[in-house]
Amino acid sequence: MGAIYVPVTLYYLRNDNGDIIQHLKESLSRTLVTFYPFAGIIRDAQSADCNDQGLPFSIAKVKVRLSNFLQNPNVELMNKFFPGDEKIPVPGDSVMLIQLNCFECGSIAMCIKFNHVIADMVSVSTFLQRWAANAQGLGFSPLNRISQSSFPQNLSLPNNLLPSSYVPNYLSTGKFVLRRYVFDASALSILKAQMSSSSPSSPVSRVNVVTAVIWKCFMEAVAEESAGKDVKPLLMTQAVNLRRKATPPLPDDSFGNSVWPAMGLWSNPVEKELTELVSKVKKVIAKIDGEFVRRLGSDNMLELLEELRNEMPQEATYLAFSSWANIGLSEVDFGWGKPVWMSSFTPQYSEFETLVGRDFVILFDSKSGGIEALVILNQKYVVGFEKNHIISKYARFNPSVI
Repeated sequence: MGAIYVPVTLYYLRNDNGDIIQHLKESLSRTLVTFYPFAGIIRDAQSADCNDQGLPFSIAKVKVRLSNFLQNPNVELMNKFFPGDEKIPVPGDSVMLIQLNCFECGSIAMCIKFNHVIADMVSVSTFLQRWAANAQGLGFSPLNRISQSSFPQNLSLPNNLLPSSYVPNYLSTGKFVLRRYVFDASALSILKAQMSSSSPSSPVSRVNVVTAVIWKCFMEAVAEESAGKDVKPLLMTQAVNLRRKATPPLPDDSFGNSVWPAMGLWSNPVEKELTELVSKVKKVIAKIDGEFVRRLGSDNMLELLEELRNEMPQEATYLAFSSWANIGLSEVDFGWGKPVWMSSFTPQYSEFETLVGRDFVILFDSKSGGIEALVILNQKYVVGFEKNHIISKYARFNPSVI
């Protein structure tokens, strides 16, 4: 992933107006002794200086009740929960920033923003769980670190071979908007049964199902908007956790940025059925296996990266997926219960402003056992996407959280 800040906000309903800020700061300080990279600064595009300078921790007052906000959440207000300014991180900036948003009812929204070069969301989830345990006085076990012998540092690695170098080729210009969809557990059960019928021995996951549905609706929206024009290839990526793909698997709490984008390319995909798409999605993800991880850590890494680079088209219409399901974010309890909701990226600009960006989807667990999707789309695709009968049949648009 490129040098960007990634935000995640956890929302907690509380009735206690007691001061928790100092307690959180003290437990955070103890936790950063172990997670010291988060207390450092960015050195360059690929590394951090773990100088133990600490991290910015800001407090914001929100003059509304959280229960009111969670009724059809307001996207523009969500932007206010992020710490710091919207910017690309540069050398000298903090690796992590935190903002505690205090609602007038005593509830809070805790937003953590971190540099993706240094860590992935799995590591941030581990950090939050250890911080929460520290806040409750539970303590925690030592952190597993990925040995440098497994992934030795390569100072001569050309940046143009990394996946982050592909992205600028596939960015588009336009007005980007956020749409929130919730796939309930019952809807996912129906979809999983339909998509598994052709291959009962190869069950599909909730994430597979939602990825296939959103990908199909996106492709059809692109085809509608591009009618009469030359259609570019369509590129889909799904961020894959390398820890679980390694042989043997690396510990889930191994610290670092250990994700890799599984890439799938479609040249004429509009007529594909959901069962066919979910099969393709699974095959794309399955390419990231133990042998792939071994090659990434071997002397032949450059050869692998060159192979991957040569497979990429010169241009494409691109949709990126990142799944935060099943990594423990919904279990982070500081002593006042688990979060009732979480959120992340939102377009931090006016919908009337034209920018260069990409279409992007974040998936995470919903309270009901389903999957929630935050979908950021170029506005030119939104009408076609929203009217698709598949998305309207199986997902609810921006429902109340509580």
